[in-house]
Amino acid sequence: MAFPGGNAAISQRRWQRALVLSMALPAIYPAVSSRAQETAPANPWAAQLSTDFLKPFQSISYAPPPLPPAEFNPDPGVPPVLARPLDPARWSIRFKRAITSVTPPTPPPQFNPDPGAALKQPVIERPFFEKNYGVTLKFEGDPIAPGFELPRSPLERPELRAVPPPEAIARHGQEPLPEDQALPRHFVRTNERIEHEWHNPQYPLSWQQYDFPDHTRPVPDRWDIGFAPWRRYTAGNIEQPYSSPTPRLWHPYEQSKLKGDLPVIGQDIFLNLTASSVTELEARRLPTPSAISAARPGSAEFFGRSEQFGLQQYFGFAAELFAGEAAFKPFHWALKLQPVFNLNYTEVRENNAVKADPRGTGAQDNTPPPGNGGVTNPGDIDSLLTGQLGVPPEDLAGSRYTTRSESFFALQEYFAEFHLGDLSANYDFWAARIGSQAFNADFRGFLFNDINTGARVFGNWDNNHWQYNAAWFDLREKDTTSDLNTFDARDQRVLIANLYRQDFLWKGYTAQWLFGGNFDQGDRHYDENGNVARPAPLGTVRDHNVEAYYLGWSGDGHIGRLNLSHSFYQALGRDGFNGLAGQEADINAQFAALELSYDRDWIRYKVSAVYASGDSRADDSEANGFDVIIDNPNFTGGPFSYWVRQGFNLAGSAVQLKQRNSLVPSMRTSKFEGQANFVNPGLFLAGVGAEIEVTPRVRSFINANYLQFAETDPIQTALLTDRVRHDIGFDLSIGFQWRPLLTDNLVISAGFGTLIPGGGFKDIYRKSTTAVPGFIEAGGEGNTDDFLFSGLLAITLTY
Repeated sequence: MAFPGGNAAISQRRWQRALVLSMALPAIYPAVSSRAQETAPANPWAAQLSTDFLKPFQSISYAPPPLPPAEFNPDPGVPPVLARPLDPARWSIRFKRAITSVTPPTPPPQFNPDPGAALKQPVIERPFFEKNYGVTLKFEGDPIAPGFELPRSPLERPELRAVPPPEAIARHGQEPLPEDQALPRHFVRTNERIEHEWHNPQYPLSWQQYDFPDHTRPVPDRWDIGFAPWRRYTAGNIEQPYSSPTPRLWHPYEQSKLKGDLPVIGQDIFLNLTASSVTELEARRLPTPSAISAARPGSAEFFGRSEQFGLQQYFGFAAELFAGEAAFKPFHWALKLQPVFNLNYTEVRENNAVKADPRGTGAQDNTPPPGNGGVTNPGDIDSLLTGQLGVPPEDLAGSRYTTRSESFFALQEYFAEFHLGDLSANYDFWAARIGSQAFNADFRGFLFNDINTGARVFGNWDNNHWQYNAAWFDLREKDTTSDLNTFDARDQRVLIANLYRQDFLWKGYTAQWLFGGNFDQGDRHYDENGNVARPAPLGTVRDHNVEAYYLGWSGDGHIGRLNLSHSFYQALGRDGFNGLAGQEADINAQFAALELSYDRDWIRYKVSAVYASGDSRADDSEANGFDVIIDNPNFTGGPFSYWVRQGFNLAGSAVQLKQRNSLVPSMRTSKFEGQANFVNPGLFLAGVGAEIEVTPRVRSFINANYLQFAETDPIQTALLTDRVRHDIGFDLSIGFQWRPLLTDNLVISAGFGTLIPGGGFKDIYRKSTTAVPGFIEAGGEGNTDDFLFSGLLAITLTY
């Protein structure tokens, strides 16, 4: 005999046990209900073998049944507590209007509080001393207004009255229980837990003629059933996501095997393919050093022409294979590969901006440019400028000296993820991911936001109220022009451990606590343009290690109608040798950011503030300027903000004042290839802005920020000057995001940002000093660009 489901031996033992108990039931409990005895068949074996009596994986309770609630007494030593005849929770108190109908009271002159006082002899007590001051004045009040004289009747007044509950109304499902369902019930049947994993069997086609109802056919599994045809609107062909019940192979909206909707192997292994294209066009005006080899003959400004143009084109393809239905539980395992190909083009108007070699990208050796051999003394400069020595005097802008075209291919993401276990019946879990992966340490990308090689353990707990990450990254070197990963070791390790708590103190507010470590032991390194990246050529140049620790508290969410996003970081540690300080330095720096916003209809109004501590003395052993690991912040305008988007060279030196796509000033050579520097000027930022849902397809971003340095001593020390003011200027930006398909398959973003320079910015980026007759034109000394701008157009395609 075959037993359905589970192990056959176990099922057979359960049937045998049920059979024995059913045969012994009359002997154990002779007081079986009369109804059961009357309806019992003549053959007791037939009664015990009835399929309705006991089914597989079921059991019957033979213990005495529980008492009904009216008779149950949890304390046998105390008489049962009777139900209260009046349930105050069902009664309500209401104000009712009441009209007085009794005889009104007499006015005060006629009112006698003691009617029997006239029958008593009055007792007159005279004072011990008497004084007669003559006639006493009589005071009377204002006359009573008409309608307010006493007596008045009838009067209306409110009364508190208890309102009894309405009569119970018989509703469906509240009828009295039948006798066979009322308590107490004997021999209760219980479904037992089945300790097995069930899979849909593969039915052979030969079974189609057996055990199936008419007009039906078997399918291998439920995935091939598909959706029933459904139209969202009654007319037209617009927005019909489930118009076809048959799964497609490649369709981006309907059910497809290529995007993880149906299994590709068995019944629980899925494949998700994603193809993407990101195109970024950028025109900007940026302070550009003229360096030692100018693009224009006769120019000798500190900063030359600042117009630049850039194009970045990324093609990505991601393949993810995973096991498990992730709609309601985590992956069992997952594998992902994402190769990325990049094409980039840059055009500037000054030499040395795209290549350290002033001869341009085509120079392959150390020979000087042709025609310069005749320049042996300063008097030959006139011949050089007129072209007599073979060097063209024309402008080199747009030539191979000022343009760059490159391509790069990278395996950007590759990792394996494993499900380590479930922590509750609600699929709280913990898992591990090993390989190159994306990771953001906080909500806004202030500290570490990158794709890099590492190992991470993550999961959740308490019905997803808690989430946690513990990650260790061994960073790879980046390609200089595309910022994509290489396979070369960076000799830098990053540790991040964070903990999230949803609904912390307030519903809708998520808090995060973080511990981070940056252990940078990077040796000497030159970037792809031939510039030194490590150590930074600032002050005393020496190889050194940086060991920094971060303690952070961040939050994101809303408290009532007020949206809140904030972060605070305390940085501690040690810089083995800071070039600007000229010695070892102890790190002690702080960072804080706050954004408050309020939603009204389709507009979100925002105010924001940022503080990054600065170093007040650059040459001491204390490093108080805050620096990050690898940031990519989405704050105060994000990619549309000129200040956030652009990176600024520090007045013609080989280091940056601020990194590209960063928020805080950081005097290091590169965000990815350079080392963190905690001798920085710091930052104060205050801003206002708005996010506007113009239409369901178009969103607008408007931001205005005021910026200034927290300290200027590091800049003065680096530039050997005693005059750098604090104010950076005003950063103004506007951006638009258009989703024409109402999905993220096609997103077009465009924005414009500008920086109106302040006094401190002008002190750093003056074009020239006092004019030299015959060499530098008069009237241009100390000038800077008054209008710095950044225009961005980004097109993102995703399948």
